[in-house]
Amino acid sequence: LQSLSRHKRDESEFKRMILYGTQRLKFCLELYTIQIQGGRYFLHEQPWSATSWETRCILEFLQKPELYLVRGDMCAHGMTSSDEVGRAPVLKPTGWLTNSPCIAERLGVRCSNLYGESTHRHVHLVNGRARAAQVYPVKLCLAILNGLRDQLTDDRLMCDTGIGSVCCEEPIFS
Repeated sequence: LQSLSRHKRDESEFKRMILYGTQRLKFCLELYTIQIQGGRYFLHEQPWSATSWETRCILEFLQKPELYLVRGDMCAHGMTSSDEVGRAPVLKPTGWLTNSPCIAERLGVRCSNLYGESTHRHVHLVNGRARAAQVYPVKLCLAILNGLRDQLTDDRLMCDTGIGSVCCEEPIFS
């Protein structure tokens, strides 16, 4: 979306915005490094087509062998929106970077249209619809939490019957 609106922006303001974003990204990578060194996990999310995936700092960071970069399509995680035709899934290809293989496995789910399992239409995130797509659907939040639970169980830091900050498979909604 930044590329689409770049021609409408002041060039110096656009460069300041990119510099700010790169500094923020480097800071996040420093925090992720601390997490890794401490034996903890992190999760980084950006649109799959974001230019930040091509920055030098990310490309260097991706050389770490313990990292997993997967693409997950938001429609596979229950994201929907409405347009002139009605409510429908939102494709929104998303990149997920983590050092947890279990979280990566849960999030690296692609649109079922790719495999011929279904043929649903997608609502396109234009005309102000992108802002609402910043909110994670419940199904995606559960995938993240269940991936963390799987990871902690694999690491023997949690048992199958343990309860705590990681939710159960079937949430109760009131």
